[in-house]
Amino acid sequence: MSLLGWCQWLQHTFLATTITESSWLFPVIEGSHIMALSFSVGLIAIFDLRLLGLAFRSEPASTIMKQLAPWSLAGFAVMFVTGLLLFMTQAGKAYGNAFFRTKLTFLLLLGINAAVYQLKFYPKMMGWDLAEKTPAGARWCAGLSLVGWAVVIICGRTMAYEF
Repeated sequence: MSLLGWCQWLQHTFLATTITESSWLFPVIEGSHIMALSFSVGLIAIFDLRLLGLAFRSEPASTIMKQLAPWSLAGFAVMFVTGLLLFMTQAGKAYGNAFFRTKLTFLLLLGINAAVYQLKFYPKMMGWDLAEKTPAGARWCAGLSLVGWAVVIICGRTMAYEF
């Protein structure tokens, strides 16, 4: 079965059809997706702004990360699950949508960016936690994160209007 065939099959599964045909289920899932996105990405943005030195300069980056990470991850989990459910309902249409493909590409790049930060800069955070300037690489990760999430959000909203 081709990927397009699989997407079309997925779109016609019982769960996808139930969500699509429900007068309240799709809006609840979509609203939850947008709320979780706002929650998760908003908290990520706060941390990114701290790394860039644009906000919360007097707070150690490790303190901000420790406080925000559990909440951001919970929001991301809800966003991921609701995103999969929304994808199921439009999988055949999403397959050929350039905005959807761009969104997935940037989500992958954001995952790589987060892994680079976690592996390269996070272990050394205590050494630069209170420094006047965050290391250049960590600032680059933060800047890429802000731009990447903006692209994901723009593509996600634009994609919805293409269906």
